[in-house]
Amino acid sequence: MVTMLKLMKSVSKSSAALLALGLLSAPLASPALAQTTNNGITTQEASASDAFPGLKGFLNLPAADRSQINVYYAVRIKHADPAAVKIIMTHNGQSQPLRVGPDGRITPLPTRDQLNSGARIRISGPASGSYAMKLHVFSTQPNGKTYDATGLATGVRQANSAMSRIAGPLALMLPKLDRVYFVGGGNGEAEFANGQKKPLPKTTSAGEYPAGTPYFVPSQMNGATRLTFSNTVSLAHYDNPPK
Repeated sequence: MVTMLKLMKSVSKSSAALLALGLLSAPLASPALAQTTNNGITTQEASASDAFPGLKGFLNLPAADRSQINVYYAVRIKHADPAAVKIIMTHNGQSQPLRVGPDGRITPLPTRDQLNSGARIRISGPASGSYAMKLHVFSTQPNGKTYDATGLATGVRQANSAMSRIAGPLALMLPKLDRVYFVGGGNGEAEFANGQKKPLPKTTSAGEYPAGTPYFVPSQMNGATRLTFSNTVSLAHYDNPPK
């Protein structure tokens, strides 16, 4: 069984978000957590910065250094009713519930001011449950059928730079982000300034992304200016090659 502590601190190395996960790529001392278990429900509390590792460092970066990237966290719940998992943020005497969506995405996330001024997270759920949290890096461009390829290439650079600045020496242990996956995009095509067009490659098997997901590797398509897709993209994830 994975404890509630693991829900706050466990992050998969195969996550689409290596941006802040460098903070967890080596053993760390566990934060001071108050834990109670009553009637099969375990409750733990930690600072918001411990509950969402890497978020504080990311939001403290200058806005210009993260203009093409953003992050979200998703929790995977097994052996427990997701509706029974409750996440509450307290800040300045006020309590705010955080919602866990059908895809596990947690909203809203703490703001930079809340993280920097002592916000805390209280999370409770069935003691028998298995929990893991994953952080994702995604494009700030609007979801749609058209993307600015130059902006996406900038996003790859920003994500790797942010990873180095947040994780420090631990960033050397992590693979570099080099591509963008377009979930639900169908067929994708890259357009170049000279009018040339090239189809985007797709994933060949299901894994972190469904089989047939188009992706863009800027270093392999130098000079691409625009990407177009046959279907509306639901989310554009920055990531590295599949395992």
